[in-house]
Amino acid sequence: MFFSLFGALVYKFATGSYKQAPKTRKIGAIACLSLITVVIGAGTFWLVRAGDEAAAPDVTLKQLKTSARYDGMAMKNPAEHGSFKVKSLLYGSPDNYRKEFNQSGSLTTKTVDASEFVEKWSSVRTKSLGFGPDAMPLNGKVWYPEGKGNFPLVLIVHGNHLMKDYSDPGYEYLGKLMASKGYIFVSVDENFLNVSPYEDLFLISPLLNENPARGLLLLEHLKTWKGWNSDPDNPFYQKVDMERIALIGHSRGGEAISIAAAFNKLGSHPDFGHIKFDYNFSIRSLISIAGTDGYYKPQGKPLPLQDVNYLSLHGAHDMDVNSMDAAHQYHRISYTKGTDYMKSLVYIYGANHGQFNGGWDRGDAAGLGNQLFNVRQIMPRDEQETIAKVFISSFLDATLKDQRQYREVFKDFGYAKEWIPDNLYVGNYYDSNTTLIADYSEDIDLQSTTLPGGSLMGENLRVWKEEKVKSKMFQADYSAVRLGWNSNGSSKPASYTVTLPDQGVKTGKESSIVFSLADIRGKEEAGDPKELIDLTITVEDKDGRQASLPLSDLSKLPPVIEGKVLKWPFSNAGNTSEPIFQNYDFPLGDFNKMNPDFNPQQLSKIRIQFNLTKTGTVLLNDLGVRN
Repeated sequence: MFFSLFGALVYKFATGSYKQAPKTRKIGAIACLSLITVVIGAGTFWLVRAGDEAAAPDVTLKQLKTSARYDGMAMKNPAEHGSFKVKSLLYGSPDNYRKEFNQSGSLTTKTVDASEFVEKWSSVRTKSLGFGPDAMPLNGKVWYPEGKGNFPLVLIVHGNHLMKDYSDPGYEYLGKLMASKGYIFVSVDENFLNVSPYEDLFLISPLLNENPARGLLLLEHLKTWKGWNSDPDNPFYQKVDMERIALIGHSRGGEAISIAAAFNKLGSHPDFGHIKFDYNFSIRSLISIAGTDGYYKPQGKPLPLQDVNYLSLHGAHDMDVNSMDAAHQYHRISYTKGTDYMKSLVYIYGANHGQFNGGWDRGDAAGLGNQLFNVRQIMPRDEQETIAKVFISSFLDATLKDQRQYREVFKDFGYAKEWIPDNLYVGNYYDSNTTLIADYSEDIDLQSTTLPGGSLMGENLRVWKEEKVKSKMFQADYSAVRLGWNSNGSSKPASYTVTLPDQGVKTGKESSIVFSLADIRGKEEAGDPKELIDLTITVEDKDGRQASLPLSDLSKLPPVIEGKVLKWPFSNAGNTSEPIFQNYDFPLGDFNKMNPDFNPQQLSKIRIQFNLTKTGTVLLNDLGVRN
């Protein structure tokens, strides 16, 4: 109607018929036309401009991590290229829909019948691609180190994008780095499972529930590599360490790798028992890059995982997967006692969805949808790629090559502060060497611990309750305790005390107290929301001897991150923040230095005192002891 009125007014002026109208109507028409012209012009300008500059983060990594503990560290920058000369080749199934995978020198693979793993594969898609769901190709580009060796195998797979705007070449920056460091790195083509307006009948009949197929194909790629490794006529004969395998997935690929890891340990499909599995590969590590969660639920249940290393990277300004969905999968990973695994989350201020892939854009939406987003605030591509290289390389070195010093990067980002752009990062960490005392999921008793026999007690708290954690989009399936305090005018500080069970927790000087915190202060709370929360950790042994350290001995609590992705004036629309947990690791030996009389072998109580910041609210979870 707005543009119709504009057109009618223009017509009247163009034909001269406005001259017959009374003077007051002429003035009104001119004013109306001028106003509409201004509005259209302003709206057009708003749409075509890239947005507004982002506000700098309230605090950066180097401001948070000032301790001398990082000085003189022996770790080499993991993003520096290694000593191996890098070679590359392609492999693919015959009569490929992408001819580059059948070029001279390429290796040949079989096709895979995955017809029972997808729904609504259209006849138009079959005609366009030249194959149906019963003959999906195994295509990949390999970067590998020249020379002899037994090299770990890493597969990376893209997510959903336009089917014919191929996504798999976008990880070359990772492939060349990791191959130079002694890894065989494969970028897997699954573009034929992606959205395509024409093949999906202009989105009337899109391909559905294809994520299980994405996971299945990864396992079929591994089966191919197992065959090549034992074939004397193959160039990769006895060059692949099939005991050291990692899967990396971006976006929906980040969920597909979890599906592959789950299928890998099963004897049959969880939903279709007649489909038998026999994989059992040594998949040690998974890396989710801006990964989704919940597109596939086996038997209608959230996907569980056990005994696997896991890393998730996610941008606070992701305009596609707005919430850190992989945090749900992170909390669904369990570890068997006596194993040696780790998991970590890394949340990055200013990072978006697409720039983890060299072929994707700064805007994360399709077409004109990007005009709604404030893309000017997104960090430069080279910075985002540097962050990905540092954390991915550190994780693979730590979990596939047993270079355990790189685990410290995930326990404390301060060890990486000279390698990555000085920015705001929030990260969580947990490993199988941790005895969990409280994860707040066991019952409805506020005073009980997850480990039987302990107790929890809050004093002088404004808020004390256990709850499911809420992300931007959904309520999570894991819990935390909400602790709020306001000490203005109070003579007794608020506190939260954990009394350990008499049995089940062994401690010593090498042990650490570990927990995760998230700042969840709302705008309505009193006090300065930009003041970083600090508090005091006090430990007590069985004889009542105590020692204390401030949270800031490691770092103050990172602030709430506002991931405002839309342009002004819509930048505050919807939920712009969610709880992101920062892990803390306090060695009992440090408390012993503060009070030599404190006996770390007789740890009895852990007390959190809210005495250094007058008012605030936090979520606390995964409190335990690490040995």
